[in-house]
Amino acid sequence: MTHPVPRRERIRQTTIDEIKTVAHEQLAEHGAAALSLRAVARAMGMTPSAIYRYFDSRSALISALARDAYSSLADTLEAAFRAAPADDQMVRWLLVARSHRRWAKTHPTEYTLIFGPRPADLTGRPTAVQNEVERSVAVLFRCMQEVVEAGIVDLGVLDAELSPGLRARFQEWDCTDLGPAAEAACMLVWTQLHGLIALDLFDHLPPPLADSAELFDQQMIGALVRIGHRGPVDFAEVIRRADLTEQHTLAPT
Repeated sequence: MTHPVPRRERIRQTTIDEIKTVAHEQLAEHGAAALSLRAVARAMGMTPSAIYRYFDSRSALISALARDAYSSLADTLEAAFRAAPADDQMVRWLLVARSHRRWAKTHPTEYTLIFGPRPADLTGRPTAVQNEVERSVAVLFRCMQEVVEAGIVDLGVLDAELSPGLRARFQEWDCTDLGPAAEAACMLVWTQLHGLIALDLFDHLPPPLADSAELFDQQMIGALVRIGHRGPVDFAEVIRRADLTEQHTLAPT
């Protein structure tokens, strides 16, 4: 049997949610650097001292917003991973990448907060934030693990490209059980993904290429080719299979 949440806790949570909403509006308008607890309190009709009962610092409020953003992103990526065909790793990766792009385009404030310049007063990530970061990144690692275990990619070329110093850095990172070459592949794909999303989101692409889903698909498939995909890839066929999967999974029931 679940017990009802005490009224005081419900009121407190409602106030926290309102603080986050107002802070989100200020982030969208002014960016993280200009966010202040005093401004949020003023917009809510609270005294500056009252808001400290809910967030004891500006960095605590930003961290809470970052946790919510990472959690939303992780939920989106995990849902895309589950909905994709388990026996078509190329399509699964493309669908996960597409879901990341859609999330960024529909959550530009959140994307800017967690992937833009880090505020100077945020010197680390609280455990609650780091847990959500790892949950979102874990989807990329699962995609990489699948293509390696299925024999779709040969990491020998990437492995040969690693200098001793860079190999040592990846060994220090030690984020997967697949070794430095797989970690290098994850980094290559991750930077390709975020590089293109950021260039598009912040209007840095040439106008004819702006907001191009076709360019995005080409780049995401190309990233797997770059890390050592075995044999030729029919880009159009992979995109066709991905489109069919999305039509099926996104169709109204």
